[in-house]
Amino acid sequence: MNLEVILKGPVKGLGAEADMVKVRPGYARNFLFPRGLATPLNASSKRQLESLKKQRGEREAAEAAEAQEKAGKLGRLVLAFELKQAQEGAEKLFGAITAAEIAAALVEKGFEIERHAIQIGRTLNQVGEHEVTVDLGYSVKVQVKIKVTGNLDENFEKPAKVRRPRKSAAADDAKEEKSE
Repeated sequence: MNLEVILKGPVKGLGAEADMVKVRPGYARNFLFPRGLATPLNASSKRQLESLKKQRGEREAAEAAEAQEKAGKLGRLVLAFELKQAQEGAEKLFGAITAAEIAAALVEKGFEIERHAIQIGRTLNQVGEHEVTVDLGYSVKVQVKIKVTGNLDENFEKPAKVRRPRKSAAADDAKEEKSE
């Protein structure tokens, strides 16, 4: 049997303020109620619903405005990355730029962005300028420029062809003796 509760604040994976949700009684009793995240659904809590909806609307409006402001700043940003390259003038590089590396670079610039919010269209492993999409929530998406350069690797050597020794007739004879 599930228990109906009204959330007082946002709960990851469950909902936001003023949401009426059904949860297991143990989850409500042991997690939500002690932390002040929810109240049981009854006549008095239904009266609180309007004030919670108002709080939610204010919070969402503030977060949407913050996302728009952040998008304006991110749109002007250019992130530079350097990867190893085998030879001068080669466009293809060793490795690729990942969403985690882009998120770390954004943190260094003062933007707290999760790597899951960064959408890379194609692999960033070539010299040049690329664009990635950052989803800031509230239907706000922004294109961030990524500049990739190559650094010549002095320790690079072309791999030598590996020769595999041919089996000798003596090794074949030894296998036949074992099987008999």
